[in-house]
Amino acid sequence: MSRLIIYGDIHGCYKEFLQLRSLISIQKYDVEICVGDTITRGKDSIKTLRYIQKNNIRSVVGNHENKIIRYLKHEKSIVNNPIELDQDENKIVSELSVGDVDFMNNMPLFMKLGKITVLHAGLQNSFNLGNLSKEEKSKILRLRYLTKNHKFIPFGEENSESVFWSEAYDGKQGFIVYGHQTFKEVKIDKYSLGIDTGCVYGNKLSAVVFPNVDNIENYSIHSVDSECNT
Repeated sequence: MSRLIIYGDIHGCYKEFLQLRSLISIQKYDVEICVGDTITRGKDSIKTLRYIQKNNIRSVVGNHENKIIRYLKHEKSIVNNPIELDQDENKIVSELSVGDVDFMNNMPLFMKLGKITVLHAGLQNSFNLGNLSKEEKSKILRLRYLTKNHKFIPFGEENSESVFWSEAYDGKQGFIVYGHQTFKEVKIDKYSLGIDTGCVYGNKLSAVVFPNVDNIENYSIHSVDSECNT
C-alpha cells in the first residue's frame, strides 16, 4: 500500500527538501504532495520547482505561485500590469521555462485523497469545495484568522479576539492538511494539520506521512532543521 506524504511550504529551500525526502525514505509507490508556496524567498526556487516536476511530486497552488501566474497573465495584456514583483520574484519569472509555467498553471486549488484534503491556507465552514465562488477560491489561498463570529479577517487586521480558522473548522470538507501560516511546531487540531514550520525563516521543514488515506488518526510527522539565513 502506498503512503501519502505531504510537505509544508518549501519556499525554495531545496537542500532541506532533499534531506527531508531522505529522512522519510521515499519508496517507489509513495504519493507526494506539497501544500503550495514551493517557490520564492528561498535561494533555490527554480531548482526546487524543476525537482518536483522531475520526481512526479504534485502540489496544490499557493498564494506565491498564484501571484506569479496572475502576473504572467497580465503581461499578455495591453494594459499596465497591476501586480508588482520584488527582486526575487522578478528573477524567478526571468528563469521560468514554458514547462515550469504549465506546471504551475495546472496546480489545483485543492486535492482530496480518501478522507484527507490538501490545500494551501484554509477554509470557512460555509465553503463547499465542490462549488466555490471566485472570492472563496481566493480565501483558500490566503485565509488565516476569523472573527469570533467566524467572518473572514484580512491579513494584519486580526486582534486578541480573533480565531484561527482551523480551530473553528467543523471537518465537513475532510481532514485538512495545509500550510501558509508559519508555526514553530506542526499545528494539530481535531480536523486539520498545519505543516508550515517556517523553513525559509530559519526554523525547519516538515512533512506528514499517512500510511492509509482513510485512517486520519494514523500519521507521523518528520522534520529537518533549516539551513536558511533568510
